[in-house]
Amino acid sequence: MKQTKKRLSYIKNQKPANIEWILNLLDQIPKYQLQQSNLKSATQIQLQGLQDCDQILKSELYSFNTKTNKFQQITFSLYPNMLINNYGEFLILSTCIMIKKIIQYKEFIAQGVLLYNHHGNLFIFYESYVQQLNWEKQLKRFCKQQNFSQKYTIKEKLSIPNHFVCVKNKNNRIYTVQMIRFTHLNEQNYEQLMNEINILMCFKQSGLNQFHALFEDGEILYILYDYWIGDTLFKQLQQGLLLTTQQISQIIYQLIKVCRFLTINNLYHAAILPTNIILLRNNNNAQQQTKITLFNFSFRDGNQVPSIIQKLPNAWIPPEFQCLNVKQDLAQIDLYQIGVLLYYLTIFLPEKGIKQGPFNKTIDNFQIQYAWLKGLQNKNPIPYSYSLIDFLCQLLDPNPQTRITYSVAICHQWLINQKHQQNPIEKENIKILASLRTILELREQNSNDYASSQRFDQKLEQHITSSSEEEDQEQTVDNNLHRISKERNCIPHYINLINIITPCKHPSRKSVNDQIHFV
Repeated sequence: MKQTKKRLSYIKNQKPANIEWILNLLDQIPKYQLQQSNLKSATQIQLQGLQDCDQILKSELYSFNTKTNKFQQITFSLYPNMLINNYGEFLILSTCIMIKKIIQYKEFIAQGVLLYNHHGNLFIFYESYVQQLNWEKQLKRFCKQQNFSQKYTIKEKLSIPNHFVCVKNKNNRIYTVQMIRFTHLNEQNYEQLMNEINILMCFKQSGLNQFHALFEDGEILYILYDYWIGDTLFKQLQQGLLLTTQQISQIIYQLIKVCRFLTINNLYHAAILPTNIILLRNNNNAQQQTKITLFNFSFRDGNQVPSIIQKLPNAWIPPEFQCLNVKQDLAQIDLYQIGVLLYYLTIFLPEKGIKQGPFNKTIDNFQIQYAWLKGLQNKNPIPYSYSLIDFLCQLLDPNPQTRITYSVAICHQWLINQKHQQNPIEKENIKILASLRTILELREQNSNDYASSQRFDQKLEQHITSSSEEEDQEQTVDNNLHRISKERNCIPHYINLINIITPCKHPSRKSVNDQIHFV
């Protein structure tokens, strides 16, 4: 405790040091690396767009000026996933790998980082230890880091393809990591993946994966999330999960909230399918509500409409998008698809049941019967609640001009009724996804999906310990976070088990990440 106070006192009282002479005198960095700058000039319109963005940090840092051909202090401003200097030059951080850099001459030390990508390099150095702590903490949020296997230990394969449970060696905290081979991605898939990462980097929103860090080692990309565990909605339904009306309303309510959030930020999911919704199992909510996470989305614009429509089941395509020659507002697509999902869960499945097999093959006869829905509003009695039919009619209205909006949908009477009907007695009887306490319980019982589970059992000793919170300067976590005992790292074994269907050529990794997207 005394050592910690002394260290903090030293940091607080440390004065900024002029390290410009060390950087320019020693020439420890080759000139060709300094000249290959990866900074891009921003337009005036792009700079004006930054006025609406939240600035994280702003400091004078030592960096190489290609115009004066020497190191000098330059003002840098840090925004979510973007670094920009006072010359109007910017760098998208998620495209860069971050490496610490130290230059020493006798007792004098200059500490900084190298941010490099396929365009070039950017060297920045700090004038004080306080500045170093502040900047490196924030840069780690957005830049790619290295040496994942030295910092984390993988413990368990999850049922979601390419997702694993891992633990941080430093403090034994548990995370969920997604592992992807670059060689299995074509350029379009790589761009979509990086767009999704960029979105998650910039936002913290319930219903989206909570991004933690990004690592790149060789041909493997590691995307680290806050700990979660679960299965897709479609898989749970195939395994016999029977959702109550209250649970369905909770899912729909959360989807409306997260899609409204995306729309406000000019982002759209455009694929609200049961295969893209995860029902979370590590739910410690006292009211035992069904919690979801929406994944597999990317930044969308009007030029991508044809490619989006071609990948969707016919029922999930709004009527106004059927004509691909007409440019439509993508803001309408998510809310309509939420209506289709509600129809699928409340009307289609209770009548037809669910088949085994891929999702697209289980909905061959699935169609939205809007005229039939409208007719139910004038009948008495009907096998469904009137508020549900009214909600479906407003969500699935073929006319986008009269279709319900997010602000009205989130307050619809059907959602309110289901919330009020969920009294304490019903809460005890609702079949929910269990909150699992050990990694052993995270295993899926379906032998078809876990044909290799015996191999994992032989290689890993399943043991979970729940311990108290440890202090960490990087972030705070929930007091109920489960912890895992340290075991040998099995990353090479799991890398060989990454399951992506179609190998493609290595992407050029040139994507929209090299452009500015103000979100």
